[in-house]
Order: sequence, then structure tokens, then C-alpha cells
Amino acid sequence: MSEEQNKGQGLVKQYLAFIDTNVLFKKPISCLYAILSLLFPVFVLGLFIQSGIFKSDGKYVAASIFILLILGFAGVFGALIWWHRRINRDDGTKFYPNFRRFIQTAGEWLGTVLAISVFGAVLVLLIFLSEDYNMIVGILPFSTPGISIATAFYGPIGGFIIIIITRIILFLLDPVIRLITWIWGLIKRIVLYCYRVTIGFFGTIEKNTPFWISATWILAVGVIVTTLVLCFMYGGIAMIAGLAAALAFMGYLVYKRKHDV
Repeated sequence: MSEEQNKGQGLVKQYLAFIDTNVLFKKPISCLYAILSLLFPVFVLGLFIQSGIFKSDGKYVAASIFILLILGFAGVFGALIWWHRRINRDDGTKFYPNFRRFIQTAGEWLGTVLAISVFGAVLVLLIFLSEDYNMIVGILPFSTPGISIATAFYGPIGGFIIIIITRIILFLLDPVIRLITWIWGLIKRIVLYCYRVTIGFFGTIEKNTPFWISATWILAVGVIVTTLVLCFMYGGIAMIAGLAAALAFMGYLVYKRKHDV
């Protein structure tokens, strides 16, 4: 077997091994952004072909080719950011660490791709076309009122600002999430305590009280009757009926739990 065939089989094995990791299902949005980063230069190439720019003068053809190369480099660089930050990294199964890493990666990707694309494309337009850049700028999927050497630095400056703003947002979001987590834990402890007190109270009553007059049965029937009355008086039958059914079922579970012990 030739060396080229061995390399081809090795590439196929690596591709299949990547699919077997199920990363496409674990992190589909990150994979989608990485693919879109790679496909953006192809999209611009389609716009150039559709406009017939490659049938124009040589300077337009040269500028278009160099712009495509710059966008291709930016796309590959952006896809590598997603690969190293998200796709090839295990952040566990918790929601917030994954969400935080996703926001961080999105900001870094957008800022970096914007900096490379704008800076490189503007320099190419100035070098090859000077003042005749309107033809290519009109084809690109973004509008620019005017191009100068200062415009080239808008990309790096804008990209840097995007990355900084993303980090500031995450810095402010961390304490908010910690506060929400603490409040949610407190609510769960309060609800659990009330549930245990209620179960203990009704369990004490039901030890010496027949079920047909027990507090749990009376509570369940009272809730159902009350919610049905509210249903016909104020509407919202689905929500009220669902609440009544849930509370009635909870009363049934309390009774069943008591008698199964």
C-alpha cells in the first residue's frame, strides 16, 4: 500500500474517531459556528462569481483573490478558536460553565475574525484599487461609507472592544449567577422544610383518623372544588385545572405513602 493511501486512511480514521466522540451532539452550536466560520469565505466567493468580478480587469481579480485568502485565513483561525475553546475541551455537564465558555468563545471569535477580515481587506483594497474600490465593496455583505488607512484599524479596534466587553459581561455575570444560585438553594430548602412539616403534621393526624375524614382528603377535595369555582368565574381553565389536578395528586401520593409504609 502506497504512502498516499496510508495517509488517506489515517485521515478517514481520524474523521470517524471525531464523529464517535459525539461532540456534534454534545456541542452542536459550537460546531455550527466553527463550520460557518469556514464557510463564510465560500459565501463571499459565490458573491464574487455571481457578480462577474473575475471577468473584470486584472486589478479587480487580484484584489478579489487576496481578499478571499484573507477571509479564508480569518475563517480557519476562527474555526480553530471554536475547536480549542469549546469543541476539543470538556467543561462538564453543568449549564453555566458551558454557557460561560460559549459566550467567551463567541466574543473572542467575533472580535478576532472582525479584526483580521477588516484590516486585511481594507489594505488589499487600498493597495490594488486605491480609489476604485466601490465595485468590490458593493459586492461584499457589509457596507462601508468610505475607505482609508484609518478604516483598516477599525477592525482591530472593534475586535479588541468586543473581546473586552465580553470579558466585562462575564465578570459581572459571575456574581449574579452565584446570587441566583444561593437564592434558589434557599427557596428549595424552605420548600423542602414546609413539605416535611406538612407531611409530618398530616401523618400524625392520619395515624388515628380514618382516611375518608382525614385532613389530606379534605384538603384535596377543597382544593379541587375551589379551583373549579375559580375556573368558571375567572377563566384560565387549563392553568387552574392543572393546578387542582397537581395538588389533588399530591394529596393522593401523601395518602399512598402513608399506607404503603
